[in-house]
Amino acid sequence: MDMDHEAKVDNPNKNVYSYGGQYAKEIKNGVISQIVLIIRLQGSETLASLSQEAYIKIDRKSTKLLLSDSNYSANQVTVRTQVPTVMGSGIGFGYGYGAVPMTNTRTSTLTSNILSGRLTFTKEMENDILSAKSLQYRLYSANDGIDLFVSDSQLEIIQKFIKNRGEVPK
Repeated sequence: MDMDHEAKVDNPNKNVYSYGGQYAKEIKNGVISQIVLIIRLQGSETLASLSQEAYIKIDRKSTKLLLSDSNYSANQVTVRTQVPTVMGSGIGFGYGYGAVPMTNTRTSTLTSNILSGRLTFTKEMENDILSAKSLQYRLYSANDGIDLFVSDSQLEIIQKFIKNRGEVPK
């Protein structure tokens, strides 16, 4: 089940947002696995890779989790823009010499880092989420804490996902 959460990094000089997040359960030999949350974050180029230390906060109870399959990569996008400049002199439009619009092309490269990993819930966590009023995650990029906030409507969908044993609610 795809779901992105609001993300916020503690450091005001860095930014981050969640994209491509996914809640999943696997069925192997008829046995349904615990929920796995696959996290994908994109942020400023100064963000470091995610550490293995993570926390889930269900209502007021905070529990340490292990972030596995951590991955880190850079993403570069080149943007070209046409920028109008001051009017230059030249031949006008049938009226002799006059102002002719001119443009400059600006090229800039935007770099961001992509951070990802997997959090596996315990059965106890799943049970706690079923009656939870709030849910939040905390990850770490070097010394910077990153919080993922689950909205009330998202929490309801996650609760249905758990109740339906991993089936995506309609």
